Amino acid sequence: MSERMSNASFDVIVVGAGPAGLTAATGAARAGLKAFCIDKLAPGGALINLAELHEVDSHEDGPQVASRLTDEATEAGVELGFGEVVKLSGSGPWTVETADGEQHTGRAVVIATGLAKGTLGLPEEGRFEGLGLSHCASCDGPLYAGRPVVVAGTEGWAPREAAELQVVAGDVTVVGKPAASLPDGVHHLDGRIVALEGGDGIEAVVVESGGARKSIPASAVFVYVGQSPAAEFLAETLARDATGHIVVDEGGRTSAATVFAAGDVRAGARHYLTDAIADGQRAGQAIVQALK
Repeated sequence: MSERMSNASFDVIVVGAGPAGLTAATGAARAGLKAFCIDKLAPGGALINLAELHEVDSHEDGPQVASRLTDEATEAGVELGFGEVVKLSGSGPWTVETADGEQHTGRAVVIATGLAKGTLGLPEEGRFEGLGLSHCASCDGPLYAGRPVVVAGTEGWAPREAAELQVVAGDVTVVGKPAASLPDGVHHLDGRIVALEGGDGIEAVVVESGGARKSIPASAVFVYVGQSPAAEFLAETLARDATGHIVVDEGGRTSAATVFAAGDVRAGARHYLTDAIADGQRAGQAIVQALK
């Protein structure tokens, strides 16, 4: 991963190096376009924290898939960069600006930034960040070995995280609306968390369910609700749906010429790895058609 000087120019800049972003950049580079993929974290996105994947035919885990997609991108000629994008300006060519003041110019841009960390929307939430409130089962799950934990949410990566927590935690309860499938042995409570209790760390959660409230012992809460698109740097003129996700057509094209979106940041995304990769492939093809 390289650090570039300001005002570097590319055919396409991909913001977000998760599976959708890496795949889109790889497709563009393989077609001969000069592609740059930038992320504030290591390439791979949410895959980095997923130890087991149930939706792919191979026996790879999340980090292995992330490594493979990264290798494919670099082999195709994609340049990888590190930085937090804070602004997108222009109208084609587009200028991407980072928090460090670097600027990169591209004929086309792909937004593949995924979702921001989830939030319960509780006033006491900040007090428990790092003291029982988590967003990553593989990172923090071992800290709560043999102790009761709660997963907030039933969609997206939540069932996978619950399955991973089952391996180490004493008891796993998923709080959220009914889900199509949850791991065997995981308790489910149809409701929402309305309070966190504890002194120097989380000791229990208060759940509202069926019009009543009950306290559930928990040493940690893994939050997968309240996740908004990680796209605060985009202009409000870019079409969004009611939840803030970017509206795209079948090729990933947004309401702005030569700006594309792929993965969980777009409207209608189902939060599956296979869908994210397919999204990236479609966006890559659309970019090639637009620029060549």
